[in-house]
Amino acid sequence: MADLHHTASQSWKDNRRAIVHTLDISSKHSKHARKIVEGFRNGMYASNVDFHVGDVSDWISEQRAARQTEEPFLTHVLLDLPNAEQHLTNVAPTLHANGILTVFNPSITQIADCVEAIREQKMPYLLDQVVELGAGMIREWDVRAVRPRATLRKAEAHDTPEVPEGHATEAVDGQTARDEELAKELAQTKEQWAMICRPKAGQQVVGGGFLGIWRRMEPAPVQESE
Repeated sequence: MADLHHTASQSWKDNRRAIVHTLDISSKHSKHARKIVEGFRNGMYASNVDFHVGDVSDWISEQRAARQTEEPFLTHVLLDLPNAEQHLTNVAPTLHANGILTVFNPSITQIADCVEAIREQKMPYLLDQVVELGAGMIREWDVRAVRPRATLRKAEAHDTPEVPEGHATEAVDGQTARDEELAKELAQTKEQWAMICRPKAGQQVVGGGFLGIWRRMEPAPVQESE
């Protein structure tokens, strides 16, 4: 009878339509979370929540191996942990197109680290908004990477050098060395970015944390070779 009940329960779990996977690095915290969920309104949601213990990226690798597919299987992802930017690359293939990635951190600089990592590694995420959560208040922030105007002007000046009148042709000696020096400087200049982190118009917020919300972009269409 016990085996029959276990088989029926496993069959039901395998056919659930909505599942919340919650992951914690601490088994103690995971057990406490399970107890809270099971005690909420007589456990009405407990059967739809699966509790896991371990590292986020490791769990993703295990799930993809168990499912034996490269197809995405998550609709939404919420990361509430330090160094969230280290897991964004592994999360991307598991998140459905137009799925929501949310990162919660106590510091705005941690959200900025995610923005910078996504830009540098060209991850398929589109930033929707960044909000600051406080006691009964929400304030939106402007967090983005920009190229400073001075950097752009300097790069443009190198791209289109001016030639003084009467010097249409210059001596060849030393020109190659100068060109190489300019090329190296320009390469470094083009990599100079600055992060903007400032609150948008609103009331002052005390306490709480910061929530970064991204949307998983559609994969680029595969072009068939002629």
